[in-house]
Amino acid sequence: MYKEKKQKAPVAGTGALICRAAALLALLSASQAGAAGPKQPFPAFELSSGSAVFSQAAATGVVVGQGGNYAVALPDGRALWLLNNVMTGERKADGQSAVWDITDGAAAFSPSTAPAAQAGALRYVSEENGLPLPLLSGDLGEYSQVRKFWPRSGFCLAGRCLAFYSIMNHYGPGPYDYFRVGQGVAASDKPEGPYAKALRNGRYSFWNDIEPAFGSALLQDNDGWLYAYGRVQTAPGEYGAALARVKPGSASDREAYLYYSAGDSSAPWTADLSDASPVMEGVPEDFSVSYNDFLKAYLAVHFDEEAGTVLARQARYPWGPWGEAYKLLACAKEEYCYGAKEQPAFSASGGREIWLSVEKKNAPYLYRLRFK
Repeated sequence: MYKEKKQKAPVAGTGALICRAAALLALLSASQAGAAGPKQPFPAFELSSGSAVFSQAAATGVVVGQGGNYAVALPDGRALWLLNNVMTGERKADGQSAVWDITDGAAAFSPSTAPAAQAGALRYVSEENGLPLPLLSGDLGEYSQVRKFWPRSGFCLAGRCLAFYSIMNHYGPGPYDYFRVGQGVAASDKPEGPYAKALRNGRYSFWNDIEPAFGSALLQDNDGWLYAYGRVQTAPGEYGAALARVKPGSASDREAYLYYSAGDSSAPWTADLSDASPVMEGVPEDFSVSYNDFLKAYLAVHFDEEAGTVLARQARYPWGPWGEAYKLLACAKEEYCYGAKEQPAFSASGGREIWLSVEKKNAPYLYRLRFK
């Protein structure tokens, strides 16, 4: 998939914006809630070879690539896949693909949450000619070649589905010339949409480009809260994740969110975003957090692009402290891996068996991990 580039710092801006950015970065950097916790032994496990979600047969006019790959379990037994982008084109006999068209922000369904049922079974929300439809841009009046909306994560509850998404802007002619300018939430009464983007002060963005990208990872916990993790720059070239929580029924209301602040142990949750603290360090834009009943711990999974490895960390609480990172899987450079995460919708045996998704050359692969 196209990889997000880091936005360059603005040369000039209003004094208020500069002060707000400086204050936020200072507060995020000051607290070390995201520092690695005490070393915990990671249980032994066995890992399967990756299985392709796409059919490998040569064909034309088919989906040849997709990014994001966030699966949501639906009450009717199906799985909803939220996708950053979908590439259609030709899959050749030699395994190579030619891309004809790209849809930014899309969705697909598989018949069940059984991992074995995913291969070749995705059905995309499409128009009459079979091309995938934009999930978050149903109004042609808002269409722009400069702006796109990328779903990052989501959930469905009580007949309502929500998607957290990134607002992306192009700044040049190249395919990698884009950056994130905000983060929003969209809702629908049907998993296939259409999704209505919630507004705050007349704008889509709940959180702007210098604030955490909440919804990078999502956790529905048994305590009744929805936890939204947001990647944020904590220092030049360094990134961590802040944490927000909200009641699921109020997720479309920006003012209902509370933010974790390690600076005040007597009241760690605050409505003031500027007091937010990082709870995890070194995370990319795509990662996952789940509660694993077998481990009796929270489990975070992400890809380390520099090392080319899929990593996991454990914590006792959603806010950490997060333990040392352990390697689950290594990718060869020529595999072009990206966007690794756990798919909690596919877990089995009380968390003893989990499934990881990894994008390789724009195509998703599933790996079964079983703890011994």
